[in-house]
Amino acid sequence: MTFDVFAEDLQPGDLLELSTESGTVVLRLTHVERRTRGIKFMGRSQQGFLYSSGMKYGELARCG
Repeated sequence: MTFDVFAEDLQPGDLLELSTESGTVVLRLTHVERRTRGIKFMGRSQQGFLYSSGMKYGELARCG
């Protein structure tokens, strides 16, 4: 079951669906940093790859 949350509500341990150039990847967030302009996060895919990205405050994130 997936649901949308605001970027500012993301927490380490959340499962996040991230759209990439090669498709959608599900990440287990390992680090969430709140910055002045938005959120920076890092997470690992089920295959063990590390991803880093960010979102602006108020954007919706798809969690599962």
